[in-house]
Amino acid sequence: MKQAIRRRIAVGALTTAVVLGGASAALARNGNGSIWVGNTYAHISGSVYWNPKGTDHGGMEVYGNLYDDEADGNSAKLEGKVSGYGYTTLWRASGGNGTHVYGDKVVYDPAALYVNDGYVQTCRYNSWGVDKCTSEYMSR
Repeated sequence: MKQAIRRRIAVGALTTAVVLGGASAALARNGNGSIWVGNTYAHISGSVYWNPKGTDHGGMEVYGNLYDDEADGNSAKLEGKVSGYGYTTLWRASGGNGTHVYGDKVVYDPAALYVNDGYVQTCRYNSWGVDKCTSEYMSR
C-alpha cells in the first residue's frame, strides 16, 4: 500500500517535471536577433548573437543599451549566465529616467567549445544587495 502511494507520487512528480520542462523550452528565445528583457526598473534593448565554435569561445554575445528606467537612486545592471555557472554582471547603468549605457559582452563556458543556452537578466541594483531581476532563457 505504502509502496503504491510512493510510486504514484513519483509518477506525478515526474509528469509535472516533464510538462513544465516542455513548457519552459517552448517559451525559450531561440537563435540570433533582437532582445528586450526588462521590468519597471530596468531593461535592455539589444541583440543576442551565438558565436560559432572557435570564435569568442562559442559564447552567447549580448549587446545593446541597458536603461535605468527609474530615478530612485539605484542603478541597473545586466547579468548573463550559461548552463553550469552563476550569473555574472555584464555592465551597469545609473542615473534613472531613461539613462542608458551601451555594452557588448560574451558569456561562455571555458570548458566547452560552444554553449547551447543561457540566461540574460536585467536587475535594479541597490546598495543593500536586494536586486529585483527579470530574466529570459535563450538558446542557440
